Amino acid sequence: IQILGGMGLMDELPLERIWRDARVDRIWDGTSEIQRHIVSREMLRPLGA
Repeated sequence: IQILGGMGLMDELPLERIWRDARVDRIWDGTSEIQRHIVSREMLRPLGA
């Protein structure tokens, strides 16, 4: 996007959609810390933790 400048954010290029989807996925899935917390909680659940 930085190489293309403003052209990188135009609807005509697939890069704009990829950038937008990546941003939404990050918001939707939460931060890395929250994901690590969820995974560790599920891994420890069988141990009664």
